[in-house]
Amino acid sequence: MKISIGNLPLKNIKADVFLHPVKYKDSITYEPMAEEAVIALIAKHFTYEKVPEIVKEYFDEMDDGYLFSESNFDEFDLEKLDKGTIIVGKDIHLHPKVENIKRFLALLRDYGGFKIEGIKLPKWFEPSDPILEEILETEKSYEYHLEEIDELPSFDGSVVYACNDFNVVKSDELLCSHQFVIANKIKSLKVKVNGEIKNIKKLPELKGTFGIILKDVNEYPFLRVKIENI
Repeated sequence: MKISIGNLPLKNIKADVFLHPVKYKDSITYEPMAEEAVIALIAKHFTYEKVPEIVKEYFDEMDDGYLFSESNFDEFDLEKLDKGTIIVGKDIHLHPKVENIKRFLALLRDYGGFKIEGIKLPKWFEPSDPILEEILETEKSYEYHLEEIDELPSFDGSVVYACNDFNVVKSDELLCSHQFVIANKIKSLKVKVNGEIKNIKKLPELKGTFGIILKDVNEYPFLRVKIENI
């Protein structure tokens, strides 16, 4: 199974399952900024019985119920996933906790049988010398020293996803769902998004309350914006 996480589902990426806050077709959604929690839950699900004791203790103390609730990702979503390849997208690279996320991804690679694409993770060699083996295990334990998962920030109000792919959205467009139009009280075919004029383009396969605009950013790409009717 090919699992995409942190890639906008509208992008031309071949995957069996898309995990992303923007709901498109049959993708699995979670709250913005919840990648750390979601990948931690996936890592625990697939690696718990195989990880070093220090990691198992971390997982034992992890509040699964809270993380499921806050991320809006649940056990039924987990059951839809199977071992295979995880394709990591730009949202992960721009996440403020990317280093901790990489540790969970390394667990999925080393103990969960997953192949990880799209992000650089530490690679371990297989030593034949017992002394080197002991050193390596120490290094691994350090690498798997997982940090506490941050609480999620609020994304209330008008929120858009900044996409840098003009094959998905044009510079003068605001892609959105019917729910987005209602939630943001849009009453015209053109709106101002932070002062920039955009044409409303509704997609029937797009669900939820996040719009999509063309914008290249060097920060986590969900942006709070001001939307005005024209």
